Amino acid sequence: MKTFSIMEAAVEPFRLVGRRPLSTIVWGLVLLGPGLLTIGALLPLIGELAASGAFSAEALEAADSEEVLFGGDMAAMMQFQLWSNLAQLLGLLALVVVTAAIIRGVFAGRKGDPAFFLRVGMAELQVAIVGLAVGIGFLFVTLIAVLLAVGLGIALWQLADPWRWLLCIALGLAVGLGLLALWGRLSLLAPASIHYRTFAFEEGWKLGRGKTWSLLGLWIVLILIAIAVGIAFMTVFILIMLAVGGGLQLTDPAAIEAWVESLPRRQPALLAGMAVLLLIPMAWLHGFSQTLFTAPFAHVVRAGAGSDEPTAIVEELH
Repeated sequence: MKTFSIMEAAVEPFRLVGRRPLSTIVWGLVLLGPGLLTIGALLPLIGELAASGAFSAEALEAADSEEVLFGGDMAAMMQFQLWSNLAQLLGLLALVVVTAAIIRGVFAGRKGDPAFFLRVGMAELQVAIVGLAVGIGFLFVTLIAVLLAVGLGIALWQLADPWRWLLCIALGLAVGLGLLALWGRLSLLAPASIHYRTFAFEEGWKLGRGKTWSLLGLWIVLILIAIAVGIAFMTVFILIMLAVGGGLQLTDPAAIEAWVESLPRRQPALLAGMAVLLLIPMAWLHGFSQTLFTAPFAHVVRAGAGSDEPTAIVEELH
């Protein structure tokens, strides 16, 4: 079984988005789509509620339930819940479709695809079922690990300071790192399913054999990259706010709230333009974020499979 380089796997998302910048934006738009559609559908309802004063400071302070917030309008409440549930369902579907597309993009190398590797077929069904099984199993293991850790922590609480604190911290770190290492192994199952064109629970698990520590290290590197990217985007956002706000004091919450509330009245065109301009970088950020935590594990599967060519991807692109 071939091994892999942690840094090579961590760089794979940057290679993929560098080769396919438009695909990254499209993937982000697909991820954002359910939320945007829901917001568009609910705008008339939100407008009616705002006109009735449901979102005023007094109403929000007094509201302790959805019935109070919606002024007792059960039809509005049901409509809101329906669209919210639909958005969640479409969001999960979009996540599965984009995840499969990113995996295809990694497996395809430099081969292009006019549909941005987006499909709805058996591969997506396999990824969805594998993801559901992995999620349920991981939650169960997490619950058991946390309960055991809490039980051991209670037993260790009888020790004198500082040993009980040090042992509890060590126990927490062991549980956290153990779960992260397990998640690293499980992250190979979806790419393996697309590679082998089956529900590759066994194949994906075997591909992680002997790589547990490397996969743990890969996850830690990816988390550090995500933090760095988040800081960079937040810095750019603050600079844009300073430029557009004209001396706005970001340390004064009241000033920020007043400025945001005045935008629709003072500069509606500016607000609409900002929303349109921000849609592209936000879509890219969503696409990159999903790529960051998907592409490295597709790279590991491609490297670990060795001579087994991803025939499913090759056939789809011809």
